[in-house]
Amino acid sequence: MPTTLVAGFLVKLPVIAIPLVLSLQVSLGLHRSLGAAGLVTGAWMAGVMAGAPVLGWAMDRLSTRPVLTVSAAAQGAFWATADRLAYPALLCAALASGLLLVPGSTLTRMALAARTAPDHRQAAFALDTVTSQLSYLVGPALGAVLSTQASPATACRLLGTVLVLALAAFAVRSGRPSRPASTRDGAGNHARPGERNAPAGGDGRTGAVGVVGVALACAFATGTVSSGFELSLIGLCRVQGAVEWAGLLIAACAVYAVLGGLLSGALAVTPRPAVPLLLLGLVTSPLGLAGDWRVLLVAIAPAAMLAATSFAVTAAACGAAATEHTRGRVLGLYGAAVAGGNALGAPLAGLAMAAAGPAGGFLAVGTAAVLVALACWVLAARTGRARPLPPQKG
Repeated sequence: MPTTLVAGFLVKLPVIAIPLVLSLQVSLGLHRSLGAAGLVTGAWMAGVMAGAPVLGWAMDRLSTRPVLTVSAAAQGAFWATADRLAYPALLCAALASGLLLVPGSTLTRMALAARTAPDHRQAAFALDTVTSQLSYLVGPALGAVLSTQASPATACRLLGTVLVLALAAFAVRSGRPSRPASTRDGAGNHARPGERNAPAGGDGRTGAVGVVGVALACAFATGTVSSGFELSLIGLCRVQGAVEWAGLLIAACAVYAVLGGLLSGALAVTPRPAVPLLLLGLVTSPLGLAGDWRVLLVAIAPAAMLAATSFAVTAAACGAAATEHTRGRVLGLYGAAVAGGNALGAPLAGLAMAAAGPAGGFLAVGTAAVLVALACWVLAARTGRARPLPPQKG
């Protein structure tokens, strides 16, 4: 597991820095507007969101190594030439690069789901969440330093090299035989292949689809809160005349999230995905009432910790529900759900702030999280009642 987490971190690090590096390449390297830079970054993000489920399906059908080989080759070609492309070519190439990128989070979750025993899966996915938060702390700062102190071209080549090498490491590792995580169910009975991850209590396929659907919806809503949260934080600091402290608040969010990931991994009982999402929405909605950035520095701690917990719980639920032959598709869809939520959160918060001021951003994304959590709770309850009873022994 340590090797998997380190390799996953090395894939996540450049990927998280890519939007900033692409923006600086367009604005500084090509001397284009920030709008043009945002279009290139948006094309890359759209490619990642659309390509993740397709690449997951391909890994299920063709195995992981050939897909990762193609992905590494595509990323190497893009980042070796990105600084020399004209704007129209860069726009198209960024879209293609996103479509052919296997996200580090998906790779890490697939490996953890396959190699981790069920009793340790929650802790493993919590540690994956911690590495994600660390990459958010380091990645953008590293990209900014390389782009401004050296050049955007240098940032493109160095980060591209790290990305290709990390993907190649996953490709090599995927060729090694893996030891099954466990062949016994919770009662100590041997389970047949494909049944270990089926929910107890009846139709495993129907139950697994319901579990995955709820987890994806909760992950989408958590991504929406995370993205809208940052924009609302900046807006509130701007109104209070404390924009210079916005960076400190965002960094504090990442530190709180690391702590939240560690604590969620230590939980003796894994909560349902709707529970941390509901709590996240409830603690996020009133944050706009904080009248000073110092109060906000403390008040954001529960929300940041619960966001990390929600990501860990939803990822663990998808990993547990997926079988060996559907793991790539399920976790690819999970990555697309998180990316989709991130894409929705900022515009939702921005519209709410334009209509109701900075407090409206927190209220909008928090209310959305509460509504999704309640809907998922009702759906999970109805699915549980609809499942047939298990056959009686004897």
